[in-house]
Amino acid sequence: MLSEYFFKTLKDVGKPYYWIAWEAGLTPNQLYKITSRIDRPDPNDPRVIALCKYLGISVADAFKS
Repeated sequence: MLSEYFFKTLKDVGKPYYWIAWEAGLTPNQLYKITSRIDRPDPNDPRVIALCKYLGISVADAFKS
């Protein structure tokens, strides 16, 4: 499961989530499903990899408990 650190870093960007989604190469719907925890991606999920790259954090940090 994604860590609170991941969600805090995402929030700290200071841009609307739809904007972050487009800049990271995702659709707003994909990001919504992750942030609302409808989808529970694993570390190999390309959406998480793209978001981590955009946020400048490692995938391992995104999944630390």
